[in-house]
Amino acid sequence: MSTYQGIRGLKIRDYTTNPDDPLEGQLWYNKTDQVGKYQVPNVTSAWRTGNDMNVAQRGGGSNGPQTSGIAVSKSNPSPSGATELYDGTSWTEVNDLNTNRRGVGTCAVVNTAAIAFGGEQSPSAWYTINESWNGSNWTEVNDLNAGRVTMIAIGSSTAGLAIGGVSGTPANYQKNESWDGTSFTEIGDMNTGRYGTGAGAGTQTSGLAWTNQADYAKDCESWNGSAWTAVANLNTEKIQDGGGGDSNTTALSSGGMGEGFVALAKTELWNGSTWTEVNDLSLARGYQYNGGNASAGWNAGGYLQPGAFTAQTEEWNADTPVGAWSTDASLNTARAYMGGAGTLTSGLAFGGYTPSPSDTGATESYNGTSFSEVNDLNTTRGYLAGCGASSTSALAFGGFDPSVPGVTAKTESWNGSNWTEVGDLNTARNQFGGAGIITAALAFGGQIGPPNTAATESWNGSAWTEVNDLNTTRRYAFGSGIYTSALATGGNTPSPSVTGKTESWNGSSWTEVNDLNTAREQVASSGTTNSLALAFGGYPLTGKTEDWNGASWVEVADLNTAAQATGSFSNVSSATGAFSMGGYAPSITAATEKFNSSSNLTKTISTD
Repeated sequence: MSTYQGIRGLKIRDYTTNPDDPLEGQLWYNKTDQVGKYQVPNVTSAWRTGNDMNVAQRGGGSNGPQTSGIAVSKSNPSPSGATELYDGTSWTEVNDLNTNRRGVGTCAVVNTAAIAFGGEQSPSAWYTINESWNGSNWTEVNDLNAGRVTMIAIGSSTAGLAIGGVSGTPANYQKNESWDGTSFTEIGDMNTGRYGTGAGAGTQTSGLAWTNQADYAKDCESWNGSAWTAVANLNTEKIQDGGGGDSNTTALSSGGMGEGFVALAKTELWNGSTWTEVNDLSLARGYQYNGGNASAGWNAGGYLQPGAFTAQTEEWNADTPVGAWSTDASLNTARAYMGGAGTLTSGLAFGGYTPSPSDTGATESYNGTSFSEVNDLNTTRGYLAGCGASSTSALAFGGFDPSVPGVTAKTESWNGSNWTEVGDLNTARNQFGGAGIITAALAFGGQIGPPNTAATESWNGSAWTEVNDLNTTRRYAFGSGIYTSALATGGNTPSPSVTGKTESWNGSSWTEVNDLNTAREQVASSGTTNSLALAFGGYPLTGKTEDWNGASWVEVADLNTAAQATGSFSNVSSATGAFSMGGYAPSITAATEKFNSSSNLTKTISTD
């Protein structure tokens, strides 16, 4: 039997904690966890937001890859032939269909060549019309044999399938037609009649079709070029979901409407034999436009609830190595304006503002996988600041105390089990920034009831001392770093009310440095020093994320869900890792997201 020493020329070493900077492929034994571990490239599969469509709308027909998608026809407020093209970055409005309609089917593998067929102008007025797109204009070509609406469409502009759809009687839901670039030909029926735009994937000779609007189905059929075969069901019953995929062995299902006609965010992956639930969409929706495949898909627009539509676009990326936000474990208590401390594997969330009652002292511990409720703060409060190195070592200070009511100067120290009151701030305040660890921290800016302040205080483990003020008086700024090297980012000032101003602390004074690219308040941030930080979310409501390199801010991947007044981990970690939790999105949420731009990830060796 081969040994690690024989393969790598090294022995497997024992560690009480994971090594600080392991090499890709390195193995070791963690004596504390009593498991073997190894270092692998960090990959994630998750949705991330893209630029909006030009019009908030529910879908008609759509197809094409993530970098060359097409969305055709719209239904709100009335059927139209509106067409938009997606280039992986933004949507562009182009020439409309010649015939306005809704519920068309669209076949395309790029946005410069497509066909759009069927649809309706009004209920029960089903079209056979087929139009071909050449990248500039639509031209009428040979029609479908049977008029229909809300069919499933897969394949290309020269080799496509029109599957099912509404065409007068339920029996017609099973009908399929094959397009050869010139005309449609009727082919073998499905085993189960179904309709609902988008619930399909693949090509003319290898495809998949699923769900059925008639009865909230989850059954699925596979097409081999000549016949349909029933295969494994989806995990969730739904209608009008989005689909994408290259064949009958790889597919992506996202969103849709569930029982009770409730919009869903559920996402599932098909591997040729089973469907597996993966990270949800950030925005629940049905009747959306969609395209791409199981590795790189897109979902845009859609129906949220009666009278409410969206223009939001999301991109699905499988096995993405760097710079992406992904959904993580939810908090037990939804909240905004909370304190946070720790790292991506050991963090603490405490205090905050909740829908009812208005403020909380609830504390939750994060172990890298899930949140657990632990002992509350001694003083219930929201709008506080916090800092700390891990889930066992944190500091909570200031905030709004509803029992007074008013701002508080109280400071509490967390030892992993309990909060203990320690020395008060010199200036009671809320809506302010904090940075550092349990024995060396900073508090700066904020509101003192109601004037804003620039006051800064330094904590030495036992007492707060007033030090040099911020250059710009502000509240709702967020802090990152340590007490000798920190950043104050964004906030609310008298004029203008929202700012992107950033100040750098060197241990004795603040210096103005380059502003955020997007001015905002209630922005969260994380980082090690004044030369390495990440800022994300904020008001006006945004998901924008910016990376600080010591000289300037650079925009990187957005949060999947725009949020303001979130809490954050990694105050003493680095800009390569951050954790956003709770906040307004737009209502108070318990959702969290994790950012990891490291190229490597530690995994536990399976004993299976």
